[in-house]
Amino acid sequence: MLDFLIFGHRGSPRRFPENTVDSFEEALRSGADGFETDLRLLADGVAVLFHDHELNGEPVESLPFDQLRAQRVSDLARFSGRGTMILEVKRGGWEDKLIAEIGEWSNIVVASFDHALIASLAKRRVKFPLGLTIEGTIADLPAYARFVGATWIFPGFRHVTAELVRSVGDMRVVPWTPNRPRDWKRLADIGCAGVITDVPGEAVEWRKAQ
Repeated sequence: MLDFLIFGHRGSPRRFPENTVDSFEEALRSGADGFETDLRLLADGVAVLFHDHELNGEPVESLPFDQLRAQRVSDLARFSGRGTMILEVKRGGWEDKLIAEIGEWSNIVVASFDHALIASLAKRRVKFPLGLTIEGTIADLPAYARFVGATWIFPGFRHVTAELVRSVGDMRVVPWTPNRPRDWKRLADIGCAGVITDVPGEAVEWRKAQ
């Protein structure tokens, strides 16, 4: 059970504001193996950590940095090598800038719901592993993941079955966002590599008890 990985969803969002340095620090302090966070590129070329698609009715990507209360992606550099960072890029179209920003960091995985972005990064032969974030299910997921260039799978936890985990072989399956011990246990029992959870501290204590 000790190899079952615990990642904080946007840090430790029930203890500190999500997608902030304080939230990430809390996740690591609690014993989590790392954390997940959300990346976007703003209209003025600043890359930030922000989840929602809109702010006050306006698309986030159409706004400049001074209209947004958000951490810069560059603020993550201090965490390079301290734990695994799962960087979920919300939209594609800025792959070159993304690589320039994060390409030298250690122990990162870049994932996205935008699978064309992941395919684009794979074609650039980036040094870091790539992942597919998924809601629902995908027919013939192993073949699809290989075609796109992903080696990590991040599905919604309710859609994860033992058959899915077996089907992807040595790809790592890390579901989001189970927050109860019974769900962590089920996912560990069927072979998931870990979980992304809103309560990383509690998940770490559960793991210790196993």
